[in-house]
Amino acid sequence: MRQSRYVWILGLSIVCLVTIIMIQTPQTVISTIADPHYQSDPKTTVQHFWSLMDKRQTDLAQELLLLPEGSMDELDFKAWVALLNKDPLLSLQKIEFLNSEPNNTQGVVVRVSWLSPIQNVESATFSMGLRQTASGWRIQQFKRMKALAQ
Repeated sequence: MRQSRYVWILGLSIVCLVTIIMIQTPQTVISTIADPHYQSDPKTTVQHFWSLMDKRQTDLAQELLLLPEGSMDELDFKAWVALLNKDPLLSLQKIEFLNSEPNNTQGVVVRVSWLSPIQNVESATFSMGLRQTASGWRIQQFKRMKALAQ
């Protein structure tokens, strides 16, 4: 009976894999396996972006951005990268989605809270616009909102 259990698990795994490949195009399947955030929603993309920033993987986080060269959005991003590199003990505490519909592609308003043993909690509010591209969701707007920052 034990051997048949493994055969059933193997058979079920093959059926699931074939079903996934039949439903999706091969390019989509391979892209999703290579980059798990390929078919994510805007909320997941924003969470992944801030997770990369917390890990100081700013080059990977920048790949999620579609910001024009020299724009204010790009300057805000670079200023935030400089702040994170200046204090290596700064760590992400919480991400709050402030708008009622976090999967809204027009704009996601998010408050990120950071904590450092050296400083108090630092909160910043950002407006992030997203757009779906051939390589998944990308952030096309990255603005720090001064009025809502606490």
